[in-house]
Amino acid sequence: MMYEANPQLAADMQGLSLDETDIPSEHDAKAPRKTAKTPPVRVNCKPLPPKEEYDTPRSTGIYYYGFYVGNGSIEKYGVKVNPELANADISLQYQYGLDYLRALVGDRDESLRVHLAVIRRRHKKAMPFITQRKQAPFLALFPLEWEAYVNRMSARKVEKLAEALGCRPEWFEIAMFI
Repeated sequence: MMYEANPQLAADMQGLSLDETDIPSEHDAKAPRKTAKTPPVRVNCKPLPPKEEYDTPRSTGIYYYGFYVGNGSIEKYGVKVNPELANADISLQYQYGLDYLRALVGDRDESLRVHLAVIRRRHKKAMPFITQRKQAPFLALFPLEWEAYVNRMSARKVEKLAEALGCRPEWFEIAMFI
């Protein structure tokens, strides 16, 4: 018995073409585009603390990059965002302000914390509004460690915090973790 080719199959095979014009290209409008997610631009946290300062710590010798938040800047931000807090207790203003700052940068794990920092001459030169003599509160963003440096905040998030607090970030030595 001899096998005969299916006439319908033969017609379908002839209809197929291997011309390049029939093959969809990568740039075809119908083809979905692949978009690579680019990592955000990380904050430029240089210059690092001076070597002399780093080699002779006044307290713990642990450095964090962050914002000076003395003079009630967290409380002021809380009232600015929520004017109903104007007559509320200062501790409530502080808590709301800190929560708003965390929400501003999407800090879900609450890694933004306020600690006590050692105030040095370079801090007072850069920020003349600092009134404390030796120690002051500051909002810590990340420590001076390799892993934290590689995974540091984006420049956009730090910029948002700088606008909210009205000052720029700086490296501070931790006097006390709070």
